[in-house]
Amino acid sequence: MAYIDEKIALLEREARRQKAEPAPNAEEQERRQEYDRRLTLEEILAMVREGSVTFPDGESFEIVMRKTLSGRVTILSVRDIFRGPEENEGAAALVDNERGISQMVALADRAIINESIGQWKKRMVDGMKIMGLYTEVTCEKVLENLDYLIYRMPTAKGWTYNIAFRMKTEGGMAAGNYNCYEKDKETYGLLLEALVVRLNEILPDGVQNK
Repeated sequence: MAYIDEKIALLEREARRQKAEPAPNAEEQERRQEYDRRLTLEEILAMVREGSVTFPDGESFEIVMRKTLSGRVTILSVRDIFRGPEENEGAAALVDNERGISQMVALADRAIINESIGQWKKRMVDGMKIMGLYTEVTCEKVLENLDYLIYRMPTAKGWTYNIAFRMKTEGGMAAGNYNCYEKDKETYGLLLEALVVRLNEILPDGVQNK
């Protein structure tokens, strides 16, 4: 009974405290609503086209074109947040450890023209399973110049939100994987997706067949 009485007393004190606090004025309410507002993919994509993205909390990113893989593949990226790129002969990685964001792009030795997105999805999921990794695909998109899959995956640091894409080129295949923590999918996740969608709009100029 003593424990229940103590909990009731705490709830009553909290109710009195909230009642005593002045109600926010209209300007403060509008500011809070704007801060809490979630941008849509379309809104972020429009900002990516203009060259910078600003979230309601004030965090801002400048969008840049970045050449990778000895200039063979150009992608859209964010200025001044990534370490790298770290490159080898066939892959490049950009990593922001502070925010938990990464962009990776690679070249493959075969074309993807005759493989449907469903076949690609199955091959990817089966390949992950062989490696002991669980993946759950939540979205499939077929665009004019690239396809992409969105999937979630558990890691030691929590669930990740991943965007795997493949660029359609006559001379071969360039593929990428962008990711962030799943908790950030409504912010950084949508930003990464917007970078992929915008890349579709500027291809085929973004991939040079050599």
